[in-house]
Parts: sequence; C-alpha cells; structure tokens
Amino acid sequence: MRLPSSLAAVLIVGMTALSPVDAASCEVAMKNDPAAWLGAFSQRWSHEDYPPVEVRPVALEQAEKALSYTYPDSYRSAVLAIGLPRPTTELWDAIDERSDLPHLGDFLTPDEAVEATRDWRPLGYPDDLAPFATDSSGNLLSFRMRDRSDAVYIWDHDFDTVEQVAPSFAALLEAYCRLPESTE
Repeated sequence: MRLPSSLAAVLIVGMTALSPVDAASCEVAMKNDPAAWLGAFSQRWSHEDYPPVEVRPVALEQAEKALSYTYPDSYRSAVLAIGLPRPTTELWDAIDERSDLPHLGDFLTPDEAVEATRDWRPLGYPDDLAPFATDSSGNLLSFRMRDRSDAVYIWDHDFDTVEQVAPSFAALLEAYCRLPESTE
C-alpha cells in the first residue's frame, strides 16, 4: 500500500486506511482502537524517560463538569488507559518533511484543558470547542461540543479560524503513527 504524500489531506476528506494496519515504526495491528493508537503514538514519539502523564478518572470528570462537556468515549478511554504522551521534536521533524499535520505540542491535562478554555474564551476561542492538546504555536486541538462525534478540529488563535484536521481521534493518532521516519 502506498501512502499519500499528505496524510492530513486524506484525513480531511475522510478516507481511511485498510484495517488492521501494520504501522511500521509503531509496530501495531489494530482497527479503530484509540487506546492502542495512543499507546503506539507514545511509544514512537515520546522519550522513554518521560512516560505518559497519568489521567485519573476524577480529574477528567471534574474538568468535564467545569467545561459542561463530556469528552468522546474514544478520547476518555484512551487517556484513562494510556495517559498523556509528551511528544518530542522528532515528531515535528517528521511532520515538516512529510505532512501537513499540526505540530502536536502537548496533550493537555484535564486541569490544563479547563485553564486553556478559561484563558482563551475571552480572546476568541469558540464556545462550542473543548481542547485536548496544543500545537507548537499554542493553537488548540479540540472536539466540537455540539457534535457528538470525535472529529478533531484545530483553532488557530492568530487567524481565529477553526478547521477539521481529522474525522476521529483514532484517525489523528494513526496519521501521526504512520509518518515516515525523519531524514534529519
């Protein structure tokens, strides 16, 4: 199977890879399992000395209450099972060379998600978004509150725009896992 040159373009139009897949460096075979993809993402794009940050159910529930939003089951089950990976800049290098995917900076802890929402709302962050990660520029990767799917959007704080970047949380993680190794 030949990968398209822009995985983000594939995600935006909603095309999916054959399942199960063998994601070369991720060494995983799974269907639409967000927890497996998050684990593979963590293994591939995080430093071994920095394991994923544990997310406790009570912390996630408190954040959801503060946001008046329940995160999608795909996200909830994945972060509760795996935790929050801390990606390295090697991911950015791979993105720069091969993809239009956002430069994933950090997954937000539940407290950080509430804080980001509180801080950014007065500056234009849409009322119908709930953040779960940032890119390298501080833009927020989010879920739409009114949409019960787990499609992923990015809010660009410089241009005050919202764009869908993946049809699902699992598809976003899969796209990062499928990035070819950087040549740097």
